[in-house]
Amino acid sequence: MFIVCFFVLNLFGNYFKEESVRVALLLCLLLSTFAQSKQLKISIGEYPPFASQEAQQQGIVPQVIRAAFETQGHTVQFEFMPWGRSFASSLKGNYDAAAFWFCAPERQKDFYCSDPLHYEVIHFYFHKRKPLHDWQSLLELSNFNIGATTGYSYSEEFWQLAQRGVLNVDTVTTDSQNFKKLLKDRIDLFPMATIPAKHLLKEHFSAQEIEQIDFHPKPLMIESSHLLFLKQSKESKQLLETFNLGLTAIKESGKYQTILNSVGAVKSPSAEHIFLK
Repeated sequence: MFIVCFFVLNLFGNYFKEESVRVALLLCLLLSTFAQSKQLKISIGEYPPFASQEAQQQGIVPQVIRAAFETQGHTVQFEFMPWGRSFASSLKGNYDAAAFWFCAPERQKDFYCSDPLHYEVIHFYFHKRKPLHDWQSLLELSNFNIGATTGYSYSEEFWQLAQRGVLNVDTVTTDSQNFKKLLKDRIDLFPMATIPAKHLLKEHFSAQEIEQIDFHPKPLMIESSHLLFLKQSKESKQLLETFNLGLTAIKESGKYQTILNSVGAVKSPSAEHIFLK
């Protein structure tokens, strides 16, 4: 469209006044930008305060993604659903992208990963009646019953040990269910990032219940989350480049940090790790 604008104006420019040519060129370029803009559909799951249908502007991650694409002329519509269905639907090509996932090796087989959206530190939560003491390896946790949430990554080693039966892992569909099981001694450990865990406990559990729960300072993992683009889609490479350009733009403008500041850059009590970067 951009090339067509110049071709037409060069061809007929001599027949119009110079000012008319400039106006026509501007209008043509505006139409070109409009023609290239697109409303994107992105699948996502509930993970407040990072993402939630009930949160202001749908949470931190949707705000970042939306702002990045807006700098490149695109708008975004997010569709919330359970995490497992979100990933499966994106794998079938039903969405332009999937938000927001760890860029695990098995996912890289089917998806391109964007530049990091933010970083999370995952810790093991436990009931104070049965505290988790010092541990160095997941192999040391074989005597614990560990809760997990369907569709979450945790780590490749975690799931490999679970599949081999070395770790006793019981999965449910929500983080809230896992905390309820933890309080009832139906599981001993539950891995979760601290910021969403704190938000979940504050919103759905009593002060007395929260007092009974703690987490071990040693992280299970420190990982970045990403927007995923299906490799089978012809538009994915272009959308990946477009998004990364937009993400860089909002970081340079300061808008990215403004969004993240709504929850703050929280430090782990055990180390220097920043939950959001």
